[in-house]
Amino acid sequence: MRLAFLLSMALLVAMPSGAWAQKGAKNPAALVKEGERLYNAGKYREAAEVLKKAQEAQPNSKLIYNIARAYEQAGDLRESLSYYQQYVGQNTEEADPTLLKRSALAIDRLRVLIDKEAKAAAEAEVERKRLQEQADASRRKAEEEQAAARRAEEVSRQQQKAEQERALADYRRSRVIAFSLGGLSAVSLGGGLFFGLQARDARTKFDDATNLDGKQTAADTTRSKALLADIGMGVGLAAAIGAIIVFPKEGPPAEGEVRLTLAPRGTGAGVEVSF
Repeated sequence: MRLAFLLSMALLVAMPSGAWAQKGAKNPAALVKEGERLYNAGKYREAAEVLKKAQEAQPNSKLIYNIARAYEQAGDLRESLSYYQQYVGQNTEEADPTLLKRSALAIDRLRVLIDKEAKAAAEAEVERKRLQEQADASRRKAEEEQAAARRAEEVSRQQQKAEQERALADYRRSRVIAFSLGGLSAVSLGGGLFFGLQARDARTKFDDATNLDGKQTAADTTRSKALLADIGMGVGLAAAIGAIIVFPKEGPPAEGEVRLTLAPRGTGAGVEVSF
């Protein structure tokens, strides 16, 4: 590579520097020297751009070769291939046989690399599309699962609401029944006590009666009043026990509470849940 630069410089310096001063342009030899410096510093793309300016100022076949080399080192394979092909396609009398051979080898090498690069890019694109399709499918699946979860949550919420309403209705119904039984118990016990007192008065009359008819009448009254007192007391006690059993032992079911209750239909027990 350095030899090609030196040969190019030898050709370029042959032109008087005054001519470049008259054109107001930088001496091509200086451009070549700058390109060689950049190339040796590893700044291959910058070197190629400087050499292109030198080529425009004073065309030289070896500069074309050097530009191709700089682009190749910069990794710009297609641009490098273009300049190698320009070098090979020029007038053979101006071309260096050694550089022609190197250019031909470079062209073959670059074509292989470019083909591999294109193949790798195509495979990468196929893989990218495959991954994108998988990502899209996963996204759609996630969205469907989220929608299903939202639907299930809504159904559950409706069920919970219905259960809460049923539990509250059961609670209110139990209170109404318990208060009704309590009222019945109070009335029955009051009636039992009332008829009990009347039975006691009738027994007193029986004891005070001096004739058979009076005693018979008092005895019948005592028995009837005592029977009514027993019935009233029995109904009152039964109603009181029922009120105690039916009356809710706890307040209204709170959200999230699980409670054992008597099954609303049939026998056995149920689980009352409110949310």
